[in-house]
Amino acid sequence: MSEELPANLRRLKAVVAILGIIFCALLILFGYAIVTRMNGKKGAVAASVALAPGETVLDMASTADRVVLRLRDATGAERLLYIDPQTGASLGATSLVTAP
Repeated sequence: MSEELPANLRRLKAVVAILGIIFCALLILFGYAIVTRMNGKKGAVAASVALAPGETVLDMASTADRVVLRLRDATGAERLLYIDPQTGASLGATSLVTAP
């Protein structure tokens, strides 16, 4: 009962085996990419943010890549401060003034 398979059937079995290996490798890479992206920046938060003396935080809003603080200084002037949440570095500021 150990008949030898025709050549074209042996080639077909080899192609199916190779495609199965490629499929498994791609499935593993796809799973790795999903896990890597889900765990990318999670949990990284700046320990402190430097404010000017006399400034108080009135409000805060956040997005995926920045935190916006509404600040008021001792003179009553207000500004928006844009911060990178991972590093605590200032990305810029906008002064809020009343229209004339």
